[in-house]
Amino acid sequence: MVSPPFPRLFSPFDLAGRRLRNRIGYGSMTTRMPRNGAVTETLVAHLSARAAGGAGLIVTEALAACRSAAVPARVAACDEAQMSGLSRLAEAVERQGAALVGQLWHAGNAHRDARALNAVGPSAVVDAASWTVPRALTSGEVEGLVEEYAESAARLQRAGFSGVEISAAHGFLPLQFLSPVTNLRQDRWGGDATGRSAFVRAILAAVRARCGTGFIIGLKLPADDGVPGSIGPDEAACLVTAIVAGVRPDFLCFSQGSHGPSLWMHAPDMHEPPMPFRSAWVPLRAAAGGVPIAAIGRIAMPAMAEALLEAGEAELVMLARPLLADPAWPAKARAGTVDEIRPCIYCNACWNEIDKAGIIGCSVNPRAGTVADAAPPPPRVAAPRHVVVVGSGVAGMQAAAVAAERGHRVTLLSRDAQPGGAARLHAMLPGCGDIGRFLGYLDRRVSAAAVARQVGETLADILAVAPDAVILATGSTMVLPREAPAGTEDLRSTVAALLAAGRPRSGLAVLFDHDHTAATYAAAELLLAHFERLLLLTPRDAIARDVPAIYAQGVHRRLAAFGDRVEILIHREPVALEGDSLRVRHLLTGTEARVRGVTLLTHATPRRPRDGLEADLVAGGVKVMRAGDAVAPRLMMSAVRDGQRVGEEV
Repeated sequence: MVSPPFPRLFSPFDLAGRRLRNRIGYGSMTTRMPRNGAVTETLVAHLSARAAGGAGLIVTEALAACRSAAVPARVAACDEAQMSGLSRLAEAVERQGAALVGQLWHAGNAHRDARALNAVGPSAVVDAASWTVPRALTSGEVEGLVEEYAESAARLQRAGFSGVEISAAHGFLPLQFLSPVTNLRQDRWGGDATGRSAFVRAILAAVRARCGTGFIIGLKLPADDGVPGSIGPDEAACLVTAIVAGVRPDFLCFSQGSHGPSLWMHAPDMHEPPMPFRSAWVPLRAAAGGVPIAAIGRIAMPAMAEALLEAGEAELVMLARPLLADPAWPAKARAGTVDEIRPCIYCNACWNEIDKAGIIGCSVNPRAGTVADAAPPPPRVAAPRHVVVVGSGVAGMQAAAVAAERGHRVTLLSRDAQPGGAARLHAMLPGCGDIGRFLGYLDRRVSAAAVARQVGETLADILAVAPDAVILATGSTMVLPREAPAGTEDLRSTVAALLAAGRPRSGLAVLFDHDHTAATYAAAELLLAHFERLLLLTPRDAIARDVPAIYAQGVHRRLAAFGDRVEILIHREPVALEGDSLRVRHLLTGTEARVRGVTLLTHATPRRPRDGLEADLVAGGVKVMRAGDAVAPRLMMSAVRDGQRVGEEV
């Protein structure tokens, strides 16, 4: 028998008497798939797809552990009426060979939206995100919550779950008890580390007493919640020591960050280094006293996971966004086909979808968040045709690969020999290399599907290859804003020129930000690598309005690190560039000011589809479909989904 290429990752592991087939877990991710507290078929498909893909452990998204935690978008583990749905979910996951663990959760005082009217907490301390001030729980109410946690765990056990994970991270209620900032109590639930950990310890003891030793109990904690005066590394070690001295959990997982407008560090994006939490959890292994550690946080590829296990720094590896991007990540790693793994690009578009109260999605996985997540690939066609895809950006490559995999003969036409379109430029910007990994995956997939490639996107180029059907994925161009003065250039052209030149320039660069997407701010960092100073002008009331809030924090943090080299002016537009002097208008007051020493004026604006081919093709009797920005300029998620759709429909 041939050993897998990652022997430690695919060695079995025992938790509470349950043998896991490997060391890979699917980490908890909010999906907003539940409806009115109930399991939905989309949620069943979502989790069972990750189990079918080979993960040994599946942790659900947060489930409401108590009646006071119940919200419509969370499955109510506290409600006996949800037993049938919970049982259906457990059966679907466990029959695939994975152990299903339900994450038990209570938000307490932590809210993302408007101030909560009925929030509870250990003390009347304001929530940093919503400014909610909770009602402080009585000691009797705390005891009641402990009992509800145990009841919910027992309900999951009866439904067929293999265990639970207690969520005591990310600023939620158990963390509020653990933190000296939010727990000001002087009774047995507060005070020193022993008192502040009493709520968590009581939950662990109650669940163990109710469910027995053959039921997995995991605990998620912060190694550093990022809040001044709260839980740093030393305090985390004290808390872990106090917790494991009582009822020992079966595994510990340390996920960073807390709840606040600048503290959501739990989902490090593409600009962060790989495995950024590693240095925080490793020192806690001694405090954990031998309790297995589940590593988490930007562990992108199998070699990284294997290295953690080989170094003895963890016993399990939790993958959330990577398994959202590719449910078959474990199966492909085990087979040694790592190049076929669809890589997560850590753009946090998934987080953005749920933050907007939508179902989770993924920029690179067009099926994520749909019932088709667990479905097999689309069937091969009975009557293959010659499909010509015009444009080799992400929409075009996705469409070409899907159509060819279905059996069509596919020709991919592009403006130049390098695939990727606008995304290729984005991938070359500071901190954006993960996008290049996805483009490489698409390129390999297109080649494996035997797609023919040619350079040229004109009408003559298309007609010369005699298509039966054409998919236009020709992208978009930035629109020169009405208010743009003479002498401005679009940001894509600016970036291409700077990357080609490779040498710094002096003076002030002015960027008119009418776009507010991620590439604009990565380009701003490129400008700062080439110019002495940067002025960001935007007509809106803040920058980074159209990127995920959790990503926007990084944008603000990185730009702030440049100090006085960066100036941001809101409610502004450029009026006229006169030599090196730029007149700028305030949109609310109409007043104008002059900015001197301008070396470059560039704009990032809304885009317009390149749509000059469709009419002539249709007039010639050719079936035409569109995908990506050629439909309407949107984000990568839309482009990839469009490519999948037309590739299946053609």
